[in-house]
Amino acid sequence: MPDRLPPGPYRTLRLDDGTEVPYYIIPFDKKGRCDGPETRADLIDKMRKGMYTDVFLFSHGWNNDWTVATKRYEDFIAGFMEMRRKHGLKVATPYRPLLVGIFWPSTALVFGVEEEGPAIAAGDPAATDRAVADERQSVRELADQLPDGQVERFYELAQKEALNDAEALELAIIVRPLYASVGDEVPDETMPAPETIVSTWRANAPEPDDLEDFGTAGPPEPGEVQAAGGGLGSLLRRLDPRPIVRALTVRQMKDRAGTVGARGVGALLRDLLSAGKARLHLIGHSYGAKVMLSAIAAGGDLPRPVQSLLLLQPAVSHLCFADQVPGTDHPGGYRKVLARVKRPIFSTFSAHDVPLTKMFHLALRRSDDLGEAEIAAAGEPPSVYAALGGFGPRRAGEKLVDILDVNQPYDLVAGTPIFGIRGTRTISGHGAISNESTWWALYTLASG
Repeated sequence: MPDRLPPGPYRTLRLDDGTEVPYYIIPFDKKGRCDGPETRADLIDKMRKGMYTDVFLFSHGWNNDWTVATKRYEDFIAGFMEMRRKHGLKVATPYRPLLVGIFWPSTALVFGVEEEGPAIAAGDPAATDRAVADERQSVRELADQLPDGQVERFYELAQKEALNDAEALELAIIVRPLYASVGDEVPDETMPAPETIVSTWRANAPEPDDLEDFGTAGPPEPGEVQAAGGGLGSLLRRLDPRPIVRALTVRQMKDRAGTVGARGVGALLRDLLSAGKARLHLIGHSYGAKVMLSAIAAGGDLPRPVQSLLLLQPAVSHLCFADQVPGTDHPGGYRKVLARVKRPIFSTFSAHDVPLTKMFHLALRRSDDLGEAEIAAAGEPPSVYAALGGFGPRRAGEKLVDILDVNQPYDLVAGTPIFGIRGTRTISGHGAISNESTWWALYTLASG
C-alpha cells in the first residue's frame, strides 16, 4: 500500500478518445470500517455533482495484498478498454465512467497456488519464509476470535507436528465456536459436537506432503483401523494441524468478506446510489463476490436498483439465491439480491476451478454432508455448501449457458433473474478471470 492514500482518485486512466477516467481505491478494515474516509468523501462529492454516468465498482478475492489487488483491477480495466477498441464496440452517449476498487484485508489465507500472487522460484529461501509467515498470520487471525484464556493452548496445539486423539478433541473444543454458523448464504443454526468436528477433519485430511490442498473425503489409509460405529478413539491416524488451520481460515475469510460487504461496502453502495443517477455496475471475484452480495443484501431496500452485477468465480454457496434451500423452509441468504439488480445477474463457473470444485465445500460442510460428495452425479454440486463458482446457481430460476466470445450475443430470456455462465472453455483456473470472454460479459451487462 502506498505511504499515503490520496483524498481523491488513486490514479487517472485515459480512454481511447482522450477522456480521463478517475480510479478510486476505497479501503476497509476487517470490521468493515472505511479507513480512507477523505477518499470516500471525495468520491461521494463527485457523484453528487453528477459528473459521471456509469460507476464500475470492483472487489477482489482472498489473499490479495494492495499490490496484487490494484494490479488485478487495472489489468481487467485495461483489457476491457482494449477489447472495446479492438472490436469497435460502442457505448451509450453520453458516457463518463468512474472506477472504484474496494480493498479489504484478505491475506491471512493461501488457498492454493493460483492465489499466492507473484511466484517465488523453487528452492528460494524466501518461499519458506513466506509459507511460515502465512501460517503464523492465519493462526493469529484465528486466535483473535477465541477467549483470552484459550489462546495460549490454541497456539500450542496449532504448532504441533501432529495431533493425537486427545489433542484433536481438545482443539475441536477450543475452536467449536467458529463452527456456529456458515454465514448468511444457506440457513444453518447448528453447532456440531467436538467429536463431529474431529471426524470431519479426519475425513478431509490431506496426504502429509500435500500441504497446499485440503484433500478430499476418502477411505482410510492402508493399515488404518476403524471399529464398527466409527468411534473417535478407533481412528489411529494422527492429524496435521496445518490443514485444519487453513480450513478454519476459509470460514474466517468468508465471514470477513460478509462483514466488509454488509457493514462497509453496503453503506458506500447506498451513498453512491443516493448521491446521483449514475448507473452502478458491480464486479466481484471469489470472496469479492460475497462482499458485493452482502453489500446489496444489507439493510432495507436500496435507494434504487443496481444496474448490473457480474460475479466471477464466486466463492459462495451455489444455493445462495435459491427459492428454498433443500432440507429447510428458508430461501437462500441472497435471494433478495435478485430483485435489487436491474439487469440479469451473470455468475461464472468453471470445471477448471480446483479450489471451488474440489476444496471449498470440504472446509464448510457439516459431517452430515460427508456422504453427499461420494454419491453426487458428475458435474452436480456435491453438497449444499458447494461453490457457486464451481457448479453454477441452482433453484433460483436460473439459466445455465456457455460463456460466449466477443460479438456473440447472450439470449437474455425475459424474466430470468440470473445466468450461470459456464466458463470452462475460457476460465482455466480460479484466478483466470481476465480475458475477452469475461470482458464481453461485462460489456453485455453494462451496455444494456
